[in-house]
Amino acid sequence: MSVDVEVLRQLTRFAALDPVALRDLARAMEVRSFRPGQYLVLEDDPRFGLFGILEGRVRLSRTANDGREQVLSIAETGELFNIEPFVDAGPAPATARAMAPTRCVHLPTAALPDVLRSHPEFSLILLRDLAAQARDLAVLLEDLAFRTVRARLARILLHEAADGTAALTHQELAARAGTVREIIGRTLRQMSDEGLVELARGHVLVLDVDGLAALIEN
Repeated sequence: MSVDVEVLRQLTRFAALDPVALRDLARAMEVRSFRPGQYLVLEDDPRFGLFGILEGRVRLSRTANDGREQVLSIAETGELFNIEPFVDAGPAPATARAMAPTRCVHLPTAALPDVLRSHPEFSLILLRDLAAQARDLAVLLEDLAFRTVRARLARILLHEAADGTAALTHQELAARAGTVREIIGRTLRQMSDEGLVELARGHVLVLDVDGLAALIEN
């Protein structure tokens, strides 16, 4: 079933497309809904297409052979993901899992060539998103290579606690910070003893924004 053009207008990435391009793109797409914890894409699988998030949050990650997981990014409302297979015809680069009730528009892989032939300006949207994602991955690599677990955890908490509270489990924080749950637990307790955060069941309350920000720079 095709998507209503007004639904596509909710995605800021498509704001520059002309009405004809929006109409043709809408005809090739469908709206899909996902429950929290449900998988949208599986890494290294070639069957999945392009997604644009209408509402919700999606966690993108890779998993090692020993089961360790590294979160690459969190895709937010308005963002696109799983663009790479459209560029190189390869498999999905990451597993995508909904972190909240999520609605997406979905463009099947087979539909993209026709869209690009008719509206090559759509390729610029994809290239801009790929460039933005590459920059985000460069920051992640810098964090993993040069910053301590405390600094990486501080960055995550500041990003997630926009309203003062980060609702993430220790396992989720470990996957985001590139470490293990035990180290996250120990680091959070240290931060709590220092008055930087307050720990509650399933939540971390940020008490000292400036103190956490200072950890990132050290």
